[in-house]
Amino acid sequence: MDQELIYRLAFQTDTENICQFLFRYFYYDEPLGQALKVSLEEVDQLYREIVNRCLKFPFSTLVTRNDGEIVGVLLISVWNRNDSEEDNDYEGSTSSEGIRALIKLLNEVHSNFWSLAPSNIDSVLHREVSSVAPHFQRKGIATRMLNENLNILKLKSFNIGGVISETCSYSNQVLLAKHGFKPLKEIKYSTVEDSKGNKILKPTDGSEGIILNYKSIDGFDLSF
Repeated sequence: MDQELIYRLAFQTDTENICQFLFRYFYYDEPLGQALKVSLEEVDQLYREIVNRCLKFPFSTLVTRNDGEIVGVLLISVWNRNDSEEDNDYEGSTSSEGIRALIKLLNEVHSNFWSLAPSNIDSVLHREVSSVAPHFQRKGIATRMLNENLNILKLKSFNIGGVISETCSYSNQVLLAKHGFKPLKEIKYSTVEDSKGNKILKPTDGSEGIILNYKSIDGFDLSF
């Protein structure tokens, strides 16, 4: 099956097709939005914001069939130590308490990353979305995407020293741990409450918290 797939760099011309893939698959697989009952309309702005930011950099991966159908995507941006925090915060719609809670959680888990990061690291790749279509899951696509488009010269040109990821799904948490990512911070879902003090985040995929993961670039299988 893997031989029938094309792994390539994602470009800005892929923006709308990637957004439609996220609306069709990622929205239903992503455990936080589902647990918080966030609507497709509410995540539209958030997803487009992520896609637009990531495609400004040459590190995101698109996996397609020969006919062009997208079956997997890994969206990656670059985060520099001297960037303002707002440059890497999520915004999106704030029309409901659910979407506000989702955005707050995503921002909170990475809010003090640079105080936790190794002091000699000034730039990192930021894995923002990793998603594989359900009918192509468990075929090694997410694993292969971990190392795609990590060219040594390209990484050096951006002064990349590591990779971070806010990981919310149990499957991605297991995948990253298996491949050498280390948790820097975790926020338990049991601590997330609505304005009335009710616990509102109970994902059904087995995950217990959102984890900020980090891996040094030296630990990756890099290409030339």
